[in-house]
Amino acid sequence: MVTETALAPFYPALFRTAFDVHDFAATGWFIALSRISAIVAIPLWGLATRRWRIEHLVLAGQAVAVVLAACLALAPTYAAFAAIGIALVAVKAVVLLAYPKIAGTHRDGLLPGVRQYVVVLQGAIVAASGLGTLIVSVPNPRQALPLLAVIEAGLLLLCAVALRTREAGPAPAPRVPGLPRRALVPLAALVLGYALAGALVRPYFTEFAVAAGFSELAAGSLFVAAHAAALAAVARIRTRAPRLVVPFALAAAGLAVQAMVTDPLGLAIGRIVFGAGLGLGQVALDVRVLTAARGSETGYGAVAAAQHTGLLLAPVIATATATQDLAIPLAAGAGLFAVLATLAAPALNTATKYLNRPTEVSDVPVRTR
Repeated sequence: MVTETALAPFYPALFRTAFDVHDFAATGWFIALSRISAIVAIPLWGLATRRWRIEHLVLAGQAVAVVLAACLALAPTYAAFAAIGIALVAVKAVVLLAYPKIAGTHRDGLLPGVRQYVVVLQGAIVAASGLGTLIVSVPNPRQALPLLAVIEAGLLLLCAVALRTREAGPAPAPRVPGLPRRALVPLAALVLGYALAGALVRPYFTEFAVAAGFSELAAGSLFVAAHAAALAAVARIRTRAPRLVVPFALAAAGLAVQAMVTDPLGLAIGRIVFGAGLGLGQVALDVRVLTAARGSETGYGAVAAAQHTGLLLAPVIATATATQDLAIPLAAGAGLFAVLATLAAPALNTATKYLNRPTEVSDVPVRTR
């Protein structure tokens, strides 16, 4: 996640400085094509799991990622950088398939497994933003890009150690039959909306902040503030999974504040409120999706496809609207989160019609030592 998201909030600045590309569409198309590569790669990796263990596939994908990350530093043009970056997203998509197994086999139960994943994810984004700020702040950003390859190599080593330990551990629990696919449809719709609303604001937020008078460093710090708030909010979850309405409402309110104000305090408050809602919303959705999928790669794959569809649509919409006004993606994200807050309860009620027990639960069993 560090290498994949390090440059995400800084692509416009990177493309200007490194390749003299000033068109916002360059950022939008790069992110959109990266999402398409992930959508295509995930089912292909899924087919590969029928023949090879997921641990071996993760190691293979990570080994290729090291090579591709090194090639990014050598890319002479925007087109070459984009092609390599898109391929990098495709090979790292294999990690997504390991998520249900990792979270579902956590020794303390599903909720702690999901919480641990989201904490790592948000912590990675915070670290990645610092790395991205460093890369775009040097006179020639391409000279700093080898840092990505160094991190990928370190991750390959850690994966080799961790996955070897995992293979030597106890056998995985038997797979529980999944729930009817119709129960996953409303959850997939919520995931698509969540991914779209959250990703709408990512590509051009730093540009928005810079246009409002902030430095690149200050803009990067404001970007990080949301994910630091998400990290803090998720870390406080213990034995109860959040409900969906409140996190979505918080995210909507935070984005609305950001769209309306440009003073430092107002933007900081907006980012913190948005980040808290974003983190709590991800835990709430993931717990319900993984509970419904019950270890089914097919079921989880359908939801993952919905997520990447949202991530695909987001940069296209953000690019089209940001060219008119950089605040529009923020307002659009706020509106979409408000719609999700309104539709969350009906969507979950629809899902429960196909289940013997409700999916919308606030208490998730957690094993205690």
